[in-house]
Amino acid sequence: MRSVPTLIALVLATALALPAAADEGLLGERVPAATQDIQPVSDPALDAMRGRFITGAGQVLYFGVEMLSTWHSSDGRVLSGSALLGFDFSTGTPQISFVPTVSIVQGSGGGVLVDTSHRTINASGLDNVSGIAQGIQIAGDFNSAGNSTELHLTSTMPAGAGAGNGVGANAALSTGGANASAALQADSVAVTLGIDGQGSLRQMIRGDASGNGAVLQTVSLLGDGHDVSNQLRITLVQPTQGSSLLLQQSVAQALGQLKGIGGH
Repeated sequence: MRSVPTLIALVLATALALPAAADEGLLGERVPAATQDIQPVSDPALDAMRGRFITGAGQVLYFGVEMLSTWHSSDGRVLSGSALLGFDFSTGTPQISFVPTVSIVQGSGGGVLVDTSHRTINASGLDNVSGIAQGIQIAGDFNSAGNSTELHLTSTMPAGAGAGNGVGANAALSTGGANASAALQADSVAVTLGIDGQGSLRQMIRGDASGNGAVLQTVSLLGDGHDVSNQLRITLVQPTQGSSLLLQQSVAQALGQLKGIGGH
């Protein structure tokens, strides 16, 4: 998978801009700004800098992406799609794992999907967005929708890290006009849910060879009475919890380790 390093670099770069949570999972606080050993840099010095960085003692042992999308439809169905993408650097040789899961379950709702032929939504503009984008478009009534993105910094390796699970096959399921998929491509990882005539959910991280890319979470609902959500969690593991400056130094080191990842 030739473009995996580009995808990793994109995840790391965008992670620095996300809200941070401690080991306990508490949200609402950003990575604290480093206040020690920092001196102003003069304009002449800045003018001479071209993409240089300094690496310190910090090290990224592992980082992973967890995507989960769920849909409780008004006719009682429950759609679910998830993707777990992990990169383990703790053994010295980077290990990549990808676990996709999808399901469509008929529940006991008893409702009826409304006719949406007279309703329209156009979310195509979000496909051109770079950086981090979240969008919710609803043309129906009595719906509930949400997008959430979190960055967790920890010194504890997640369960199963280092197990060498490898990259699993993409998953897709379609039945009764409902569909769910979780896929890892050469330049993206994505989870998508949809019901014909009712709308769609999507989460995606994409990158390209020039370093451009985006983290997208989109909700488009045409029907009534649906409950949907997108959840994205990025986990960075370091030997000890550090400052934002140490995190940036660790990211630089991790990017340097990516040169040998990916086949031909």
